[in-house]
Amino acid sequence: MKIAQCKQLGVVALLMSGASGQVLAADLFPTLPDDKTIGIQVKIQSFSPADAEHIKAEGLGFVRFGVWTNSLGGAAYQKQVSDAFATAKAAGLPVLLTVRSTKALPTGNNGELATAGAHFAKSVMELEQAYRTQLVAIEIWNEPDLGKYWPTGNFDTTFVPFMSAVCKSLQAQPQATPLVGFGFARAPTAGSASTVALSRIVREYPKCLSAISYHPYGMSGAQISSAQAFIQQNFHLPGVISEWGVSALASNGGTAGQASKIRTFITDVKKLGIPLTSIYEWKNTATGDNDREKNFGLLTSDGQSKPAKMAVRSQLNP
Repeated sequence: MKIAQCKQLGVVALLMSGASGQVLAADLFPTLPDDKTIGIQVKIQSFSPADAEHIKAEGLGFVRFGVWTNSLGGAAYQKQVSDAFATAKAAGLPVLLTVRSTKALPTGNNGELATAGAHFAKSVMELEQAYRTQLVAIEIWNEPDLGKYWPTGNFDTTFVPFMSAVCKSLQAQPQATPLVGFGFARAPTAGSASTVALSRIVREYPKCLSAISYHPYGMSGAQISSAQAFIQQNFHLPGVISEWGVSALASNGGTAGQASKIRTFITDVKKLGIPLTSIYEWKNTATGDNDREKNFGLLTSDGQSKPAKMAVRSQLNP
């Protein structure tokens, strides 16, 4: 059976099981056991063997990290990427790989955007060929609905031409690794720009994606449940959470409040049967732009455990 056919049958099985309330990760992400569907984000520049071993010990099932295609030409960056994969492999941790570019995209016409999209797809395929045995999935892009992460800064007019070219290329050469997209900062809703874009891309390239990924920061379990239903009903694909976290700010109850919210979140996504969830993040980011951005970690930036780490363990590896 062709890879594309297997992929489509897997998605159909997931949707059918989801309708009965039994969503199984194995239907969509064969490398993940059904009790290892929650992972954690790490940064490749600081991801150490000790981190990987501790992540595994907490009961987390995979790591998520990003690769920027426009940096892959540099030998030092290539080594950073290969070292991160080697570190994950040594600990037996699969990888959810998020791929995007930070290079400005052309905005002059759709032809230029299509060429750029085809070039980006080629990089995705090369990464898949290099690391396929370790991949849970490849996520195409990260928060394109925010100007900060969409290089043209004009999502409404440039996203569909670019991403349609990406999907056209990827669909023409089906990959063994599931593809998810597009890491939206906000869950798609009726009439939102992401919904408009997705409706067209999924309609024109129905074999491109295996799931729709989004980041439900600040959403309750009930709101996430509604988002999952909206995605399945409108795009006939399952929803997955490729990033969610809570900062240990005083306004969130400090480190104790962070731990409590993480515990509730994990309980919610387990009940909802979401086939893939990645928590942000393993360690605090000391170089974050502000206090909020600096304090999402389960550990401090120098590796000291926070209550959030124990909250994760209590839920995933009691």
